[in-house]
Amino acid sequence: MNSTVVDELRREVNRQLDPERRSMLGQFMTPLPTARFMAGMFSPVTRPVRLLDAGAGVGSLASAFIDSHPAVPIQLAAWEIDSTLRGYLEIALSRYREIVTGFDATVHADDFIEAATWDLAMGVGSRFTHAILNPPYKKISSHSRHRQLLRKAGIETVNLYSAFLALAILLMEQGGEVVAIIPRSFCNGTYYRPFRKLLLDRCAIRHIHVFGARDKVFAEDDVLQENVIIKLERGGRQGDVTISECGDGSFSNYREHVF
Repeated sequence: MNSTVVDELRREVNRQLDPERRSMLGQFMTPLPTARFMAGMFSPVTRPVRLLDAGAGVGSLASAFIDSHPAVPIQLAAWEIDSTLRGYLEIALSRYREIVTGFDATVHADDFIEAATWDLAMGVGSRFTHAILNPPYKKISSHSRHRQLLRKAGIETVNLYSAFLALAILLMEQGGEVVAIIPRSFCNGTYYRPFRKLLLDRCAIRHIHVFGARDKVFAEDDVLQENVIIKLERGGRQGDVTISECGDGSFSNYREHVF
């Protein structure tokens, strides 16, 4: 089992999933080129990894990370609430357990926001050294249970993707790294101002990748969304930022600058 095989599982599952169910959950799984690019954004790893993948799908991002870091022990905590996706995820990770020395994983079927806010309320912080995320994209009602739980954790935001990223940041140890593919909507507007403040207060931005075409990254899912990939360092001191770009999800015309 490797990330190429997991990507074949992703394609198979995409053909099976009910589009209405997928839209309700805000789930759009990461294609292999994007997953590999994201896994390669992390700094060189020389110590045991405690990895978070919330909204893991079939394991596209986790498998790309494992393939990119074969020489270090990895303890993965993966959250996937959809039972169909979770079944495929379990298959993929069980095979990694068999062939990768020092790898183990726990797959959680419960709600990530509920679990993470509970951990934070109980003082269980600094759980992870790394996080790789393609969080769900869906608005959060102002009167929902999710919104209430997030407020108790000091997070004020309006979408699941920014909620997942905020929680991941709060669960990271100092110096830990987060790589996430998210809509770029958080960059503007008053609704996301509290989220931007949390991100900038707690992290240094190390790398931002932008796509020239907004309909190419998740083209198989017909997603018309302007996405960015962002790399953050928890507790880091802000310095230069790498800005990279490419025309689509193939990364064939990749270029970068440092500012």
